[in-house]
Amino acid sequence: MPLPLPIDRTEPAATRPALSAGATLHALSLYVAAGIASFGWAVCVLAGWDAQPWLLLWFCAALLVYNSDRVRSESTDAFNVPRRTAVTARLRGLSLALIIAAAAVLLMLPTVCRDWRTLGLVIAGAIVCLNYSRPLLGFRFKEVPLLKTFFPPTVVVIAVTGLPFVHEGAPENGRYFALLILHTWALLLFNMTLCDLRDTAGDQQDGIVSLPLALGLKRTRYFLWVLLAMVQALALVALVFAPAELARSWLIICGATPCYLGSLLLALRSPRSEGFYEWWVEGILFLPALAVMASLV
Repeated sequence: MPLPLPIDRTEPAATRPALSAGATLHALSLYVAAGIASFGWAVCVLAGWDAQPWLLLWFCAALLVYNSDRVRSESTDAFNVPRRTAVTARLRGLSLALIIAAAAVLLMLPTVCRDWRTLGLVIAGAIVCLNYSRPLLGFRFKEVPLLKTFFPPTVVVIAVTGLPFVHEGAPENGRYFALLILHTWALLLFNMTLCDLRDTAGDQQDGIVSLPLALGLKRTRYFLWVLLAMVQALALVALVFAPAELARSWLIICGATPCYLGSLLLALRSPRSEGFYEWWVEGILFLPALAVMASLV
């Protein structure tokens, strides 16, 4: 039996949706790319690393991967996110231009700096990430059962920690660093599970097994509440082991994150529009940076 749809499909789909600023931001993946860059910045601050050298690379990597994924629409995209798919089709030329520009920056920036380690990591990472939705290696990672849910958060964690780790090394407090990584991964998994919950009908139609499809709607909701508790527990323990100068950031994270995530789960008891997922669910990516910035005020 098909899962109940977690997205509101009562509104008629527009054949020529308006190209508003918000629609353009999402169709060209600018919002999610900014979210990933801000997420990486916050992780670096919490780890004691300098994020400045990597911000542009994270932003361009996200633009490359997401636009490459969306520029060639699949049947599941048209079913799961019809409005975004329609706008993306109208902006195909801009998407292709962003792909080319992002790829150029990713290759040229480390080359100009003669940073061959970064160049090698960028090329390898791009191949792995693009293979998620395009069969560069002969298959797509998203077609492997459950990888559609677990692959993106794992890759983002590696992306935002890998480059600073290679260049600066791990923080001295290994226990705190492990807690930071686990909290980061759990928060991203929460984000991805919500997105896959939205996509259940299309994934089922295409034969892609995500975590929500494997668990079913009811058990996925239970899983998300348990995951929220894990995110909060990891934040509280990280607060205990965090350096004194980061305690205020973790206090804000401990207070704001469960409120935000819990509000999303309560809101999803009823079907929600595409805009809800695009703005509020993807807004999870901005939470750590907002907490860190609030701690500096």
